[in-house]
Amino acid sequence: MSEQLPPWGVLVLESHHAPDFSMQWREHAFVKIVYFLSGAGMFHLDEHGIEFSAGDVFVIAPHQRNRICDGEGTPSSLYVGCICENVLKAEPVTAEKIASGKLSGGSRQTHFVASTLRRMVYTQDLSSASCGVDMMIDAWRLLRGVTDFDCNRKEGNDVAVLKPNGVGQASDVEVVQQYIDELQTSFLEATTIDAAANQLNLSRRTFTHLFRELTGTTWLRRVRELGIEHAKKLLQETDLPIASVAFESGFADLSTFYRRFTSMVGQSPAAYRQQTNLNV
Repeated sequence: MSEQLPPWGVLVLESHHAPDFSMQWREHAFVKIVYFLSGAGMFHLDEHGIEFSAGDVFVIAPHQRNRICDGEGTPSSLYVGCICENVLKAEPVTAEKIASGKLSGGSRQTHFVASTLRRMVYTQDLSSASCGVDMMIDAWRLLRGVTDFDCNRKEGNDVAVLKPNGVGQASDVEVVQQYIDELQTSFLEATTIDAAANQLNLSRRTFTHLFRELTGTTWLRRVRELGIEHAKKLLQETDLPIASVAFESGFADLSTFYRRFTSMVGQSPAAYRQQTNLNV
């Protein structure tokens, strides 16, 4: 996989190892944050080997020699966040805390890293005018998350509260409508109804009532629909493995993705991809 960073210095790569994959020693002038989607084996940092499996996250500091050795019969699939040293200079305090190794912050920290990398993949695929700025912002959040993650932080508090456009206090309806509009591109960040309600400073009851009134469906159903629509787009336009499509569409495990996709689309992801390819 190419590790040439764009001008803004932030890139997320994905790699799916073949059974006979063999990685040479590497050393880079940027930070790497590696999330293992699947597989198992040994991650070598210089002469120190650390076992890895699906769901593990590793940080590799700049100029750290590293190598991945997959276990026999367990080739890995992984996502790698690459952040250049110039981006680190904007967060010198955080940069000083970066150390190579395996994260041990538990499932909340792992979920934070996975969801941030997922959003970054989505952002760079959009190739919008603000892509560089958005990627750098997420890179700083990611660095903070792997160096100083507060496991006691309330869910949803790490997301900025939406501010209404214009002058004066927006009504509850206007705030929820803005949230619905934003959800089109931020659905990957959606976690729970309570987190969404807290984000808007609304009660759960008010939020769910207004959301249904404005959309004609429930919050959970809408989030799932957006995830499946994104999955359909990836299946149509890319040759990504289905496991990667599931991850990049917001699904934590493959079985849930298969079940939900089949239920909502009427056919399996593989069958949908095959049918759309035949129709081209």
